[in-house]
Amino acid sequence: MAKGKRGAEQEAPKPKRVRAPLDPVVKECHTVAEALRCADLPPVIKEVLVAVIPNALAKRQDERHDFQEQMVQTIGNTLQGVEAGIQNQLAEAERGVQEAEKKAEELKQEQAVAEDAAKATFELSLEKKKALAQAAMKFRVAKRALAEARQTQEEGFKEVKKFTLDCEVLNSAMTRFEPLKNWTLEPAKSKEEAEHLLSSIKGRLELDETMSAALPSALVTPISERSSFTTMVVHQFGDILKARIEDLGDRCKAEESSKEALTAAVFAAEKDVEIAAGQQMEAADVFSAENDAYGAKMKVVQDLKKAVRESRPLIRKCESSLSQPRIKLDKFQKGPLEAFEKLQCRKQETSEHAVTAAPESDAIAVSAQDAEAAIATPATTA
Repeated sequence: MAKGKRGAEQEAPKPKRVRAPLDPVVKECHTVAEALRCADLPPVIKEVLVAVIPNALAKRQDERHDFQEQMVQTIGNTLQGVEAGIQNQLAEAERGVQEAEKKAEELKQEQAVAEDAAKATFELSLEKKKALAQAAMKFRVAKRALAEARQTQEEGFKEVKKFTLDCEVLNSAMTRFEPLKNWTLEPAKSKEEAEHLLSSIKGRLELDETMSAALPSALVTPISERSSFTTMVVHQFGDILKARIEDLGDRCKAEESSKEALTAAVFAAEKDVEIAAGQQMEAADVFSAENDAYGAKMKVVQDLKKAVRESRPLIRKCESSLSQPRIKLDKFQKGPLEAFEKLQCRKQETSEHAVTAAPESDAIAVSAQDAEAAIATPATTA
């Protein structure tokens, strides 16, 4: 039981060691030293500046001699240089944001100008498209007119051909009619010639019913046997045939003139088609050029839209990059710079206040001379 008691006494927890509160002077010196170690300076200069903090900056202002005051000024100038460097970084980041915003605004303005130009070109291309449609309509009208002129010419040529053929056939019929009229043929042959004559004039010479009925027998009746009626029928048929031949001759001449007019009309219609085709082709080329120009300008618009979209992430990136130097500057000003200003102007009242502010306990206050050890500790660790 005694052994267990001794073991229990040995295992009892040791009382915790109370650390003395850190002197504000030492804390501020440490803050300044850390800032100097992180400064962009040659290592030797940083070591010197950190080394003089306990013997210069940690002392009250009224206790420093000239060299110590010079070293304090050097530390202050160095901190101000660090602050200026951070401010330069911040200014550079702000310039980056401004340039990115300016570039984005310029791109937006260029996009607006390009859109206006594309819109104007599109409206012009619509006008050219309308002109092309009108030219195409004129071309179709000219083609229809040409087709109609050719059809009219073809019908006119057929009419002329028919008149010519009828005139030739009726002239041949007149040649057959004369021997029958004068009865200079043999009786056996007169019937055959009369049949050929009547067959050839069929559809080419209009006769009334009385003439059509009496003519076949009258033609084959010898002159000596013809009655006055039969003779009248024969002579009247001859007059009708002759009048028809003369009429066909006149119409053939007239149709020849009409044939020339029809040919001229076809030629004029072909010329109109040629002109309309040229105008349509020209309008198509103009529209194609305007349409291509519109396509090119729309490509510029799309490229600018893409550039505007791509500028937004860049602006956000530049804006986010502002936060780091701002935080760094704020931290530096409220940390090392503020600590330096307190230490630089520290006098007797501040020191006494710091001493009286310490709690009346077993904690040991750290003096200004102990600042060198407190400042050197991070350097050794680093």
